[in-house]
Amino acid sequence: MFPPATTPVKDSYKIKNWKAYNKALVQRGSVTLWIEDSLLRTWREIDPGKKVVGECLYPDCVIQCCLLVGKIYHQPLRQTTGFFKSILVMMGHPTYAVPDYSTLCRRQACVEVEVSRALTSNKKIDIAIDSTGLKVYGEGEWKVRKHGTTKRRTWRKLHIGIDVHTQEIVSVELTTNAEDDALVAGRMLKGTIDKIKSFRGDGAYDDFAFREILGSEVKQIIPPPKDAVVQKATKKKPLKAYLQQRDEAVKFIASHERKEWKIKEGYHKRSLNEVVMFRYKSTFTGGMSARKMENQKTEVKLKCKILNIHRRQGMPFAYKVA
Repeated sequence: MFPPATTPVKDSYKIKNWKAYNKALVQRGSVTLWIEDSLLRTWREIDPGKKVVGECLYPDCVIQCCLLVGKIYHQPLRQTTGFFKSILVMMGHPTYAVPDYSTLCRRQACVEVEVSRALTSNKKIDIAIDSTGLKVYGEGEWKVRKHGTTKRRTWRKLHIGIDVHTQEIVSVELTTNAEDDALVAGRMLKGTIDKIKSFRGDGAYDDFAFREILGSEVKQIIPPPKDAVVQKATKKKPLKAYLQQRDEAVKFIASHERKEWKIKEGYHKRSLNEVVMFRYKSTFTGGMSARKMENQKTEVKLKCKILNIHRRQGMPFAYKVA
C-alpha cells in the first residue's frame, strides 16, 4: 500500500489596506472619473452644423473617452452612443453632439492611445514581458475539448510589458499567433532601451537577436534552455558583450540548480505579469469585440489604459498569513 498523496497547502493572504482599497473599487465605477472637466470644455466647442466634408468633427480625446467608457461598462458601440447622450443630458449638456456608432468604429482604427508614460520618463524601470491569447471568434473551450477545433476558431496574441515593482502596464502589442515573442518584444522596446534597468522573460525570449537589442547595459534575467552551452570566443570572433550574461547564467545553472539561479536573480517577479493578465481577463474576459486588426489593437490598448487607471486609484496590499 502506498501512502495517500498529500496536496500542498496554498499560502493564505489577507489584505491590510482593505478600507482604502474598498474606496478605490467604489471610485472605479464613478462616471466623473472618466469624463473630466477639460474634456467637457473641448466637447462644448463641437458644432455639427459647421462640419466640412472629409474633416474629423470630433477630436481624438472625445472619441477615446467614448470608447473608453464603452469598454468599462462592456457596451457595444450603439449602446455607448445612447449611454453618452443620456449622461450628457443628466449633466446639463443636452445640446452636446455625440458621435454615432459608425464614427466610433471608423475612428477606433486610427485613434492614438497612450497606455503609459513610464518608458518616456527619466527614471529607469525593471520590466517584464509575457504574452497570452485572446479569442476573436470561434468555439469555446468546452466545445473544443468535446468535438475538436474548426477553421473558424481565430485567436490573437496579446503581449504585455509591465513595471515589476508597480504592476503598471508600460507597453502593449497585439499580433497574430504566428508572431515570435522575442521578435515582438524587440519592437515593443525599440528606442526605449536606455529607460530599462532589467528585463525578465521566460525561455521564449532567449534569442540572440533580442539579447543584442537589450545590450550589455540591461540586466537580462532570461533562463537559457536546458541544453544551452557556453559560447566559445576566438581571436577572430570575440564573445559579444550582450552574451556574457547568458554565459554566466549557463555556468551557474550547470554548477548549481536552475531554481537557485531563479531565486538569485529574482526571476520569479516575472509571474506578476501573469497577475496583470488575470486582471485583464477577469475584467474584460478573454474575448475581443472588434473584428479588424487595427480596431483590435486600439481595443486592447484602451483596456490596458483602464487597468492602469484602476491601479492608480488603489491596489490591494496583502500579507501572508502564517
